[in-house]
Amino acid sequence: MKKIVFTGGGTLGHVMPNIYINEELKDWESIYVGSDGIEKDKMSKIMKYHEIPAVKLTRGKVLKNLKIPFVLLSSIFKAKKILKSENPDVIFSKGGYVSLPVCIAGKMLKIPIIAHESDYSFGLANKLILKTCTKMCVNFKNLEEKSKKAIYTGPIFSEKFKSNRKDYSNLNIDKSKPTILLVGGSLGSKKINEMMYPILKDILVFANVIHITGKGNNQIKSYGNYNALEMSDDMVNLYNISDFVIGRSGAGVTAESFFKKLPMLLIPLENGTSRGDQLQNATYYEKLGVAKILREKDLNPTYFLKEIKNFNENLQDYKKIYEKNHILNGKDAVVELIEMYSK
Repeated sequence: MKKIVFTGGGTLGHVMPNIYINEELKDWESIYVGSDGIEKDKMSKIMKYHEIPAVKLTRGKVLKNLKIPFVLLSSIFKAKKILKSENPDVIFSKGGYVSLPVCIAGKMLKIPIIAHESDYSFGLANKLILKTCTKMCVNFKNLEEKSKKAIYTGPIFSEKFKSNRKDYSNLNIDKSKPTILLVGGSLGSKKINEMMYPILKDILVFANVIHITGKGNNQIKSYGNYNALEMSDDMVNLYNISDFVIGRSGAGVTAESFFKKLPMLLIPLENGTSRGDQLQNATYYEKLGVAKILREKDLNPTYFLKEIKNFNENLQDYKKIYEKNHILNGKDAVVELIEMYSK
């Protein structure tokens, strides 16, 4: 039986693709190496889990970042010890800071590494992982030109995303109204929540709202046709019963919304809060004609309500664009690469 080590973490965008790939690897033994973050909660229930320390670069916090080299060295040492013990045939890295020491240790041990970048540009961790990996799969074709190791595969989706099942149980939905899926990312978005709550009653007059608040962020409980969920394990169904998406523009939610042909009203994290990847992702989809960008610096409740109403009234214009676009499901290509390069 072949053995694979998965790594990646920090957000669900770095975790869920690992689950989707694992579903397709029949007769493989799977191990996960991650931090004590969101990946531990998800993956330790599915496969053998090894925890190592990880530290994220904090923009604008010089003193806080001074400990990074020491934590990284410790993490590489621990990852190398784990990999020697597990002796995997291949490593699959989905990115995030915890994946870097695993990939460095894997390179030192000459273990093949297949990595994946979801965003329109390489993140810092994946820029470094490019030096260690065998191949880097990418969501966007433009990144193929950036490295000889890069292969355009598209996003990684579960087969479940092809389902059109609609389950309204446990949700309060008025089927005579459109449904808005509000997603602030797996960790939620305090800023978007603050803009939404004052205008929620106005929105519920003309639309249902399904709000993925993020863990511990559901300040307003579900009522009427407002549905507050900290997280959901059935996002495919929520996409299926929704008419459009409002949220951040992380690679996961934008690719999933595009795959399900949902118009997007996007509020990317501003430069400084992030490295600018969310604005790049949002701009790509806006240029395709399936999304509109709202800048966080311009947001206030009155303006937000006006834009939501306008977007809702023009949904058909966005939906027509989808007839001309298609998105790859890169899962099969990634599985082929993993099997090809396994020892």
